[in-house]
Amino acid sequence: MSACVPTHAPDSSPHRAESEHQPHSPPEGPRRFRVAGADVSASIAVFLIALPLSLGIALATGAPLQAGLVAAAVGGLVAGRLGGSPLQVSGPAAGLTVVTADLIHQYGWRTTCAITVLAGLSQLALAQLRVARSALAVSPAIVHGMLAGIGVTIAVAQLHIVLGGTPQSAVLDNVGALPAQLAHLHPAAVSMSALTLALLFAWPRLPGPVGRRLRSVPAALVAVAGATAAAVL
Repeated sequence: MSACVPTHAPDSSPHRAESEHQPHSPPEGPRRFRVAGADVSASIAVFLIALPLSLGIALATGAPLQAGLVAAAVGGLVAGRLGGSPLQVSGPAAGLTVVTADLIHQYGWRTTCAITVLAGLSQLALAQLRVARSALAVSPAIVHGMLAGIGVTIAVAQLHIVLGGTPQSAVLDNVGALPAQLAHLHPAAVSMSALTLALLFAWPRLPGPVGRRLRSVPAALVAVAGATAAAVL
């Protein structure tokens, strides 16, 4: 029947056959390990924060100083390899200092290391069971409120340092002491704080090709180095 005959005959040329079977993947060749510039700058900033914090936590808990460095390095490699979020940042948690110090004081250093290994294996087992999916039942407003509370607590404490004072241990005490702190400003501390903030905001906005190269250096590192140099001079 004429209705069953196609109006255009299929192209059986060898060139069309080759084009239809061309692989969509790039040609095979030596694989190169590529690291983005943003990843390098972020890793430098995290390293400069995690290194002294790891040593401080090890010293505060009574653990060997080498253990702080090893734990930070191993934790960073494991979290970077097994983490499921592209924005995940691993590092020492100062909130666990009290827990770790109590474990070392009660059970000793070697037993605490064994407890840490078992805790890590438990976390891997829970990850295989997809237990973390139960966190989706928690309202995001609770998480946002908790993070906002932590941010306000840190900001109020740091505000005393910016003004040249010493923060208290409780956020309400810090809020109550702000009027007295504003009445007795320390010009040197305020000037260093202003310089640090100026560098933090201005460095990512440097214009031109030279500024584009300079922006590869983390703004936080530039701010700390600039304020330190100004304080020394």
